[in-house]
Amino acid sequence: KKTSVAVRSTTASGSMVYESSRAVEEYLHFHYGLREVPKGLSFASSAVEFPARMAWIANKYSKEDRRELAYDIGCAVGRGSFELARTFKKVVGIDFSNAFVDAAKKFQKEGSASYSIMDEGLVKMKKTVELPEGMDVNRVEFRQGDACALGDIGLVDCMTAVNLLCRLPEPIAFLEKAIQSIRPGGILVLVSPYSWLDEYTAQDKWLGGKYDAAGQPISSENQVKAILTPFFDLVEQHDEPFLIREHSRKFQLGMSDCCVWRRRD
Repeated sequence: KKTSVAVRSTTASGSMVYESSRAVEEYLHFHYGLREVPKGLSFASSAVEFPARMAWIANKYSKEDRRELAYDIGCAVGRGSFELARTFKKVVGIDFSNAFVDAAKKFQKEGSASYSIMDEGLVKMKKTVELPEGMDVNRVEFRQGDACALGDIGLVDCMTAVNLLCRLPEPIAFLEKAIQSIRPGGILVLVSPYSWLDEYTAQDKWLGGKYDAAGQPISSENQVKAILTPFFDLVEQHDEPFLIREHSRKFQLGMSDCCVWRRRD
């Protein structure tokens, strides 16, 4: 009897599969399970624990008097939100995927998660992961929501958006909300590989990765800076690698532009 494998991996560019069980399993492993790489991928060892590392950056650059409320937009299955709670008194994790939010809530309640990852073809391996030590899960709340229509969230001390911007239908709407919502002295940690795709964002909404009317290339990085610089100071910018496992011999290695912006008075 043949078994169908219809759902593509989230590593397949353009596959809108974030409500699938396979997406949940891959992201549980991405967030909590992938802490070391196979021997043949030792060159990519710095790319593991990406969601946690981005939260650690937010924790590092936050001011002591701006650690009341953080929003983790595009939180997926929640690792970044939990890590933010090491520093911030209240963390709200928001994701458009109901499956991701449900998985994050379940993990929060149970403290562990069991899932399967692809080994080869139809063969899977079972894994169990636990929350890292020192987490105060009571500080975290997960919600399903739209990053382009966050509504009235009031003023926040920190907002993180990790590998989110180029998956939004209205990226400028999100940046404008960040400008409106982050209190003076607060930070925006904006991380993106700028992998624009028509399936997520209409080309006229892309911030870069295309040509202007004169035929000159438009840089996403420069466009983001043009939008945010009137309101924020850029306090840190560097590249951050990430690694997502598809199966035992196939991984996606990417590099995101990581910027820490501090809201001016």
